[in-house]
Amino acid sequence: MKKRLFRMSVVASALALILSACGKEEANTDGDKSGKETITFINHKTDWTGNGKWDEYIEEFNKKHPDIKVKVETITDYAGQMQIRMNSEDYGDVFMLPDTVQPQDFANFVEPIGKQDELEEKYMGIANKSFEGTTYGLPIAINTSGLLVNMKVFKDAGIEEFPKTPDEFIEALTKIKDNNADIIPLYTNYAAGWTMANWDFVRIGASGDPDYTNKMTLDKAPFEDGKVMNTIYKVLYDSVKKGLTEADPSTTDWEQSKQDMADGKIAVMPLGSWAIEQVQALAENPDDIQFVAFPMTAEDGKQYMSIGPDYNIAINVHSKHKKAAREFLDWFINESKYAEETGAISSVKGRDYPKALQAMKDAGVQFIEAKQATEGKESLFSDINNASEIGVDTTDATKQRIVDAAKGNTKESFADIMKDLNKKWGNAVKEVTE
Repeated sequence: MKKRLFRMSVVASALALILSACGKEEANTDGDKSGKETITFINHKTDWTGNGKWDEYIEEFNKKHPDIKVKVETITDYAGQMQIRMNSEDYGDVFMLPDTVQPQDFANFVEPIGKQDELEEKYMGIANKSFEGTTYGLPIAINTSGLLVNMKVFKDAGIEEFPKTPDEFIEALTKIKDNNADIIPLYTNYAAGWTMANWDFVRIGASGDPDYTNKMTLDKAPFEDGKVMNTIYKVLYDSVKKGLTEADPSTTDWEQSKQDMADGKIAVMPLGSWAIEQVQALAENPDDIQFVAFPMTAEDGKQYMSIGPDYNIAINVHSKHKKAAREFLDWFINESKYAEETGAISSVKGRDYPKALQAMKDAGVQFIEAKQATEGKESLFSDINNASEIGVDTTDATKQRIVDAAKGNTKESFADIMKDLNKKWGNAVKEVTE
């Protein structure tokens, strides 16, 4: 298989140089006047900069590590901007490892954390940031993929239990619209883009098969009618086609959508469990906001939800402060309350589940973790995905294409799109594996 590295335009190259120059001008990471060693921690949690949460965390860290100063930098378009910055050496000392870095390239960008088999005794979710037995990042939290819902909206429409099949789901959304035309049954968050990857993330739970993603690397037509990916995308298409989503997807507003769901103006959003706490904090009655499995039942008649890592915290291989960076990384994973305070599961094995997810377990939903690819094939799915240019998990293009077709903005039918996706995926499988 050919080695796939970051691709960037001349414009992006120029921007990377500018960013690199700015970083060097703004911060001297060798230390400050007090003699403290200074490290830079780059992350995606911009809301914690605004509400002072990061200041609280650094204060707690400094109680045990007073000789390390941590500068926190947050980025709104994290994945996009970090892809540019990582073409230089200026991407902090500690950072969240973007999914755009391919497993075979981890060592070029990231300092090894340790041996995978040893770390797996203590931590969950490290497989996707491990390569050839070495782990390069630890999950800041473990999330599950499903649907964030305002159950009061459902109950007001006469729906007491959340649907368990696609047909029941569409029927429920229709009832909500008929009951109150001012409520948006399903909010796509089309304009935000990154949010739409959640339609891909639910596939493990929807299938009930922890090996499903690996099996896609052997399937030259995973988008055929009746298969899991087709069914998931059809739910999106039908919801839009039947007018059960926002009137103009191009004008969706991610930040506002959280408040609107809290206020009962939106019934459902496909998201990760990390969003539970954010929306509950905005709601008059937090218990109205619940998290449920995607409306599909596996062949064994049970419902499943996949658990997997949020961003993995990692250390820049070019850092001049790797020891201090590791002190912060270990504190963040093992001692901070990040997972608890974001409504997620700790990556440290044996910790308690948050209330909303424990309720799902009590209701009989089973949690499963995606099975790691066999040794030597860790990057196979991402290689095929990249070659196909479909962007499963990584881009919004295909999901937006489905929405555009359903809205009538293009002349494509759902069947046309699925046929094209199968062709692209099948060709990519041949290209990468044969």
